[in-house]
Amino acid sequence: MVVSPHLDDAILSLGGSIAAWTAAGERVVIVTIYTTGPTLARLAPSMRKFADYATRRREDATAAAVVGAEVCYLDQVERAFRRPYLTDWSFFTTPPGRDGFATLANVTRALAGVLRAPEYVYVPFGIGNHVDHVEALVAATDVAHAGSWLDRVRFYEDFYALSGRIRRGHPIAKSRLWRGWQAPLLHARRLALVLQTIAAARGGPDVLGYLAPPLRDARWVVERSPMAAYEARKLDAISCYASQTRAFGGRAGITRALHAYHVWWGGAEPLWRPNLR
Repeated sequence: MVVSPHLDDAILSLGGSIAAWTAAGERVVIVTIYTTGPTLARLAPSMRKFADYATRRREDATAAAVVGAEVCYLDQVERAFRRPYLTDWSFFTTPPGRDGFATLANVTRALAGVLRAPEYVYVPFGIGNHVDHVEALVAATDVAHAGSWLDRVRFYEDFYALSGRIRRGHPIAKSRLWRGWQAPLLHARRLALVLQTIAAARGGPDVLGYLAPPLRDARWVVERSPMAAYEARKLDAISCYASQTRAFGGRAGITRALHAYHVWWGGAEPLWRPNLR
């Protein structure tokens, strides 16, 4: 199971691995948490394409089919569309403590209903401090900790990890930084500007401080999930999210940045694993 905060995160981060796993006969289910919102008439016109969940679910189902995955939607409301509505970049600033995640209990219950000790669970690492991504990280690891199967959890890098500046703000991902000339965003100017804005808005405490003690005290290692043969399929799946890719500068820039990122990882997508004590 791959826990995806929004309708695109799993494939942006792990689409190549998912395609490789399903091609090898593995069953992969993408569990997307935030898949509903207010009626479009209640939102500013500029935000409606992000909250048009009928369209976004169709896009997601098509993208999942490209990589051979099943989908499961938990119908939680993402932070941008809960009152008070956020019209700036403040959803990239996480609260001082766990109590600040207003829907954490609901998200945890929803995940507990579907994460019944699967073989492996892949969850976002919270790189970038998006409130929904970090809430998903906390909820999923709480479920695994309560069920005594934290050893089955792997952590994937959020799409925002393409920015070196954002990576440096994460307690674990910052241990793996490229040289300037290797930066994926050199190949995607429009995407670089978007992530530069996010980097400037990013705030909040060390994400590990939200997690259960075994994870806070763990030693972390990174593994590489080979997917070079499936990169094209990942990029085809990403192109299915037509309502969203424009916000990140379009498919061309995303393709160039992700290809450089995959090359830097040796034709792979990174997965972080805690050595639990």
